[in-house]
Amino acid sequence: MPLNWNATIDFGWCEAGDELKPASDFQSIRKRVWSWWDYKRKKGLLSGPFLDWVTWEAPNGNHHANWKMHIPEEFHEEITFVIKDRAEKVLGTLEYDVIQQEKIWNLNGTMFYALKGTEEHYAKDIEIIPKPQGLIWSRRASAARALGPAARERDWANGRIIRAPTKGLPMPAEARAIVRTGGTIKRDI
Repeated sequence: MPLNWNATIDFGWCEAGDELKPASDFQSIRKRVWSWWDYKRKKGLLSGPFLDWVTWEAPNGNHHANWKMHIPEEFHEEITFVIKDRAEKVLGTLEYDVIQQEKIWNLNGTMFYALKGTEEHYAKDIEIIPKPQGLIWSRRASAARALGPAARERDWANGRIIRAPTKGLPMPAEARAIVRTGGTIKRDI
């Protein structure tokens, strides 16, 4: 299920003391969209969890969220309305340019754009050129709960993940070191 829908929500500039407000407002919008997804799933119109990913930018202090999600083609028109409606419930009346939504045509290009705020030492690993994206007071990026450790544990228990030794979860650093060194690890006690 590729990410195929993008919504950019502009939260504007934060006043002193309100630095966490854009993140909490976005979480409220996100939860309302999740509720819409769950309703559609209970009606049998959608299947699977809601998959999304958000990155934050604040160039010149203007906070906005780049929200990527997987929405089936037949719901693109409806999600345009749903996101706008849920955002208005949280933020109040919106100006015309606060939310921009579009289909993602080139996921690879979009990912490089979204990851441009990555810290320099990580950017080298994924071969992108980092550019400062302003000060963010909350997480700079977050993924859907459906992609987290609890979901991987659940999927392992249901037989969807085969990597049995780690139950689909990443191995702890100590275990990775033991595997790399052939069973020996030197550690100060």
